[in-house]
Amino acid sequence: MRCRRFLFIAAWAVILAGTPAASAQSIDEVAVTEADRAAVAGCLRESADTPRACIGAVAVVCARQAGGDRREAEIDCSRREAAVWRERLEAAARVLAPGLESGARSRFAAVQRSWESYAAQKCAFIADLQPAARAPTMQAGCELNEVAGRAIEVERLARRQAEPSQPRPRLER
Repeated sequence: MRCRRFLFIAAWAVILAGTPAASAQSIDEVAVTEADRAAVAGCLRESADTPRACIGAVAVVCARQAGGDRREAEIDCSRREAAVWRERLEAAARVLAPGLESGARSRFAAVQRSWESYAAQKCAFIADLQPAARAPTMQAGCELNEVAGRAIEVERLARRQAEPSQPRPRLER
C-alpha cells in the first residue's frame, strides 16, 4: 500500500512538473470505458479502508503509456479518470437522494450545486496561480482530485444510508 501511494505521488509530481498545452476536452465530453471503470472499482475493492489512494489509478498509468505530446496526454488522462469518478458520483447521488427525507434531500441538492461551483472555482484559481504553460495540467489534476474526493464522500453516505437504520439519538435537556 505504501509503495502504491509513493508511486502515485511520484507520478503526479512528474505529471505536474510538465508544461502542457490547453486541452479542448472537458470531463463531461470524455467517454468512460469499461476498462477505466474496472480499474477504479478494482482499486477501491483493494483499498477499501483508504479509497483516496485510488485517485490516479487510471490517470497515472494512462500518462505513463501515452505516446505523442506527453503534456496533452497528462491532461487527457486526468480528465479520462475524472469522467469515471463523475459517473460514480452521479450514480451515488441517485442512490442517496431518494432515501432522504424531503428537507435533507433539498439540502443535499443545494450542497451538490455549491460543491460544483466551489470545485470549478477552486480549480480555476489553482490554474490562475500557475505559469500559463502549467495551468491546464494543474487544473485537470485539481478537477480529478475534487470529483474523486466528492464521489468517495457521496458513496460513503449512500452506503451508510443503506445500512439498517438505528434510532437517532435524542438530546435531552
